[in-house]
Amino acid sequence: MQIVVNGKALEILSECTVFQLLENLAATNKAVVVELNEKILTPEHLQSTLLQAGDRLEILVFMGGG
Repeated sequence: MQIVVNGKALEILSECTVFQLLENLAATNKAVVVELNEKILTPEHLQSTLLQAGDRLEILVFMGGG
């Protein structure tokens, strides 16, 4: 099924959670904020939220630096 991540179309397997997508994108060990269809997901909902065809995600990864 197709979703949009940070403005780009992405083909994923069905029955994928937001957390599984973050794992595939190597973003689970980073400080991230995920917006799904214009609503921010809390960290406790990442593993239980299933993605649907046409969903739009914005993933913001925080970087440290000085």
